[in-house]
Amino acid sequence: MLFLGVQATDAEALRGVEFAELLAAGGDQAPVYADFASFADPQGYLNRVAALYWLKAGDFAAWSKLPAVAEWRARVSALSSVGLWWEPVAVDADYMETIAFKEFLRGFSGCPVSGFTTTEGTGYWGAARDRIPAAAYDLFEPAVVASEPVAGGSKIPYRKIQPPKNMAVIRSGVSWEHCAGEQLKDYQERIKPALDAGMDYLRNNPRDTGCFALRQVNCVSGAGDELAEAYSLGAFVSLAHLESWAKDHPSHLAIYTRAMAARRKYQDQLQLRTYNEIFIVEANNPPFEYFNCHSRTGLLPYSQMLASARA
Repeated sequence: MLFLGVQATDAEALRGVEFAELLAAGGDQAPVYADFASFADPQGYLNRVAALYWLKAGDFAAWSKLPAVAEWRARVSALSSVGLWWEPVAVDADYMETIAFKEFLRGFSGCPVSGFTTTEGTGYWGAARDRIPAAAYDLFEPAVVASEPVAGGSKIPYRKIQPPKNMAVIRSGVSWEHCAGEQLKDYQERIKPALDAGMDYLRNNPRDTGCFALRQVNCVSGAGDELAEAYSLGAFVSLAHLESWAKDHPSHLAIYTRAMAARRKYQDQLQLRTYNEIFIVEANNPPFEYFNCHSRTGLLPYSQMLASARA
């Protein structure tokens, strides 16, 4: 899959950047699933995001080399007021997991695949690891240590960064589209504040949590209309770092206990919908690329550390 975004301090600067051109490129090699989002980052930049998915890494590789894709990248990266971040994640199926409600399929679960089944691997600490097939023989040991970000004050014209082996990428989403009355109030006043606090903690404590980057995005339609759903997109030094926060930190325990309380209370009448997917990056993952982005974008604050670790 490919997570990409364009950023600017002025929303008007982004109006001329169309993701539809990318979706139209490639024929059989085009993405099989796409969704869109937007968010304002802590540095004050508006980001528009596209999440594109393929079932075969080879199709993504071929698509990324198409003239139409290269032309789109060249045109956008030449815009002085717009930054472009390009973060592909190409993993074997044994190095990923996803769990979702069958009527709310997003991300990988929204791809045209068969074989999804019900699972008992949920509701306990370590369930996500158990859902990753390769965990039967691979501990996904971290390749680098968690560290503080190092970022300057200026934009970066261009930088290519190789993500470290076993970096864990998580996308965790929620929809309140069908929530009403008491259940909508419960989400807005109990669950969402806990979720926001947990994401703030991860974003603001990278050395303690191993969180390289954490983006909270609001989903939009292809036409740009806001939807009643959102997701968090995070990158961690390793799955163990993510698990440690999930198991022990009060900020995640608050999210978990409130969400589980709602599930126990409403049971089959629960209106809130969620999903989760985790990918374990392999050593040969395509590089992340940043064009004219501010220095706190994605992996940019760790570029020197990651380069040194590979030397």
